[in-house]
Amino acid sequence: MKDRIFSLLRIAVSVFFIALLLYIMRDNYRDIGRVLSGTKVPLFIAALAVFMAAILAATVRLRLIIAAQEMKTSFYETLSLTFIGYFFNNFLPSTIGGDVVKAYYLGKKNHTRKMACYTSIFVDRVIGLLTMVFMAFLALLLAGSQIVDDNIRRVIYLITLFSVVFVVFITNKEFARKFSFFMVFFKPLQHKIKEAYDAVHQYKRHKILMAQSILISIVSQVLFFISLGVCAASIGSRIPAMDMFLRIPIVSCLSLLPSINGLGLREGAMLVFFGPLIGKENAFAISVLWLFILLVTSVIGGVIYGLSPQFRVNIKDVS
Repeated sequence: MKDRIFSLLRIAVSVFFIALLLYIMRDNYRDIGRVLSGTKVPLFIAALAVFMAAILAATVRLRLIIAAQEMKTSFYETLSLTFIGYFFNNFLPSTIGGDVVKAYYLGKKNHTRKMACYTSIFVDRVIGLLTMVFMAFLALLLAGSQIVDDNIRRVIYLITLFSVVFVVFITNKEFARKFSFFMVFFKPLQHKIKEAYDAVHQYKRHKILMAQSILISIVSQVLFFISLGVCAASIGSRIPAMDMFLRIPIVSCLSLLPSINGLGLREGAMLVFFGPLIGKENAFAISVLWLFILLVTSVIGGVIYGLSPQFRVNIKDVS
């Protein structure tokens, strides 16, 4: 019953924001259509290719993190899981639902190491997000006080502060114990939560591996930014690099909220944060093209899932 309510909630969130966007842009449909019809296909294909390169880099990172748990996966296996994760993001809550499927499959293959499997996928996701947030913070420091919107500045400071607290929480058990009173609300899960925390905390010992993962994550994030920049260029628009570093992390964080793969939230955030820079029509058109890239990625994941019996998952088991 709870799963059904949550599924209905995320559908409602996406439908609400899509409807709101369509209403807000009701007088701009013709301009949006004109912008999209003028898309330079070769540049758009290049944006898709760069996005795929970013996925390859993220796959290398994930394989490293899995290896730290003394589990073996081939590059093809890890890449397949990455694409399948994009596919299942369309069915499970927010843009991290596919992570649960990846962990579930690893758990099937390493049935005695299920916690290690879930921990690996969690750490991979966290490194990706934290890298993006700290890149935004660095960009903020380099940008200077005159060229950054105050609201953008406040949001980046807020998510950076949260990220720093989270890192300290994960790496420092003494600090984590200060929050132990929250365990009262999770009595049935106390043992599992402690086991999960200890498993994540163990990554603190793998300093070289973590440094490698962070470097690879930087490469992956930069490629994602370039992909969006090329996507913008395909419609004759230009997003300054500094603004991409500052604004995309905020869009990504908002996309994590419960919805259908961030649908509606992501497009709305693109309109809010990039509309003032490049115009509402261009920002909305780019969000549509970006959605198409995500759909292509999802289709690839769906094909891999359909053709690979070893990846078959009962979605009820992971939702």
